[in-house]
Amino acid sequence: MLAKRLVALFIMIIMVVAPIAVVSAANNDTAEIGSKYTFAPRLKAPSKSNKYYYSDLNKYERFGFGMPNCTAYAWGRAYEIMGYEPNLSLNDADTWWQFNKENKYYPYGSKPKLGAVACWNYTTGGGHVAVVEKIEDGVITFSNSAYGGETFYLTYADVDASNGGVYNSTWVFKGYIYITEGQSKEDYYQSLGGDVYKVDSYDGVNLRKGAGTSYKTLTAIPDGTEIVVTATKSADGYTWGKTTYDGYTGWCVLDFTDLVYKHKVPAPAVPETTVPTPSVPDATVPENTVPEVTEPLPSEPEETLPATTDEATEDEATFDEATFDEATFDEVGMAPGESSLAGDANGDGKISIADATIIQKYLAKIGEMSDNNKKLADLNCDGRITVADATIIQKKLAGLIKSYI
Repeated sequence: MLAKRLVALFIMIIMVVAPIAVVSAANNDTAEIGSKYTFAPRLKAPSKSNKYYYSDLNKYERFGFGMPNCTAYAWGRAYEIMGYEPNLSLNDADTWWQFNKENKYYPYGSKPKLGAVACWNYTTGGGHVAVVEKIEDGVITFSNSAYGGETFYLTYADVDASNGGVYNSTWVFKGYIYITEGQSKEDYYQSLGGDVYKVDSYDGVNLRKGAGTSYKTLTAIPDGTEIVVTATKSADGYTWGKTTYDGYTGWCVLDFTDLVYKHKVPAPAVPETTVPTPSVPDATVPENTVPEVTEPLPSEPEETLPATTDEATEDEATFDEATFDEATFDEVGMAPGESSLAGDANGDGKISIADATIIQKYLAKIGEMSDNNKKLADLNCDGRITVADATIIQKKLAGLIKSYI
């Protein structure tokens, strides 16, 4: 009788403990996403010291469009999740879905997944983006920021809810961008085509026209920035790396950086060689008869590897100072009645963030520009409209440059 009571008590203890174990597992703060990421939900606002949101690493923050702002937050959150700069739109929220769809940077769909970026467009213009932080008990938890509103807040929706759980006739739900299902961090670094270094200097490092302290400074690369180095040289007691930053190509000191990733050079392909099997004489060959060998065995070709050099041999003259003429940005010689203000991509006679927006929409194939406006939008005079032209406008409006350069 006592034995039966002990068994019953033991079973009861198991029944009580088991649900506790399940609840603990369900409330775990981290989750594995495939083999690439360990995802930790963000359920409270990032601190002001968080570099992904409040430093030049966040391009929205850098150009004066930081939080509170849904795009600045979602871009920084994507950077924080993946650990490297995301390939997401650098314009208004209503461009994010089409930008990714056109460029095919990340998979996308209508099913919520951890770390995914949710996208809405407004029928009245503009849009909103948020990040999926939790999916539990049929409920999605989104983290958000709002331009001109709250710096950080959470919203919730049923997993099966249409329109992303937003029941507002002016909000059109586009879907989710699955940033964690794109390239792995290593694949991304390998695709950059050079060694990746991270600046480790409070004041940053100078990017110069050539490898040496006597060369002119083009710009400064901030602390914490990852750069791709395609060649190295020694000069003035330092090791210099050739890199491109903020539209400039030059050389910076690597003594104040940390190596993050060493680019792997693919091994050269070696052609396969096939050695034919020599024929075996028939056992019935008459005595004193030597079978004739019709072909000698081919010798194995000698492997030759391509020559390599330790340093790039690019002429320093290629880094001569660009010759921008300020006068060319005052008048561009358009016909009477047309705008002649460089950067006036929408032709309204003034420079504003609307001009950067129209360029982004044009690149995303959701907007048009006249031939005259295309000429005005080509601020770096390279004969084509690119995101670099929109960036120049943003930098001018943010006061980062005094004139178009």
